[in-house]
Amino acid sequence: MVLAALGLVYLALPSPSAGQAPAAAPSATATATATAQAGQSACGLPAGDQRYPSVGLPTKWELLGRSAVPTDPKGIGPGKTDGNVRTCYQHSPTGALYAAANAFGASALPNGQTILFKSLAANSPMRDRYLATPPADGSMDSSTTAQIGGFKVVSYTPDSATIGTVGKTVCGGLA
Repeated sequence: MVLAALGLVYLALPSPSAGQAPAAAPSATATATATAQAGQSACGLPAGDQRYPSVGLPTKWELLGRSAVPTDPKGIGPGKTDGNVRTCYQHSPTGALYAAANAFGASALPNGQTILFKSLAANSPMRDRYLATPPADGSMDSSTTAQIGGFKVVSYTPDSATIGTVGKTVCGGLA
């Protein structure tokens, strides 16, 4: 499930372009505009700190279904929320981490992976095949909670990010 969420985040990111200044990446429901400042997100969030985040990052958490996800709508993101689809993140390593964590949370919702493919995956033959025959609902049991238990920013450029996450779950109230 986590790998699928990370794959969707990777598919939603623009392809790398060597030597170019940071560009605004389109969200799932918006297109990039020429008026966005360099490094600024498509919804106007600032480029932010380009250092890799570390353990102990102060953040506000909220539930997306039964998964805890980070949120900072005026800073790191998500800058746009449409139901369970959260898009538009700061162009920074921390913004990429927030995007991965929110995709992780959304993937645990009923039909979450289908929601992510519909909303965030690039138009492609793979996306079309998945949506034509989505797998059976693989969401978590309704008594299970999940959150990011650990992360590592493997690599980050203004055009591409690879984020590793480890999920932590509690099943049916067992702690």
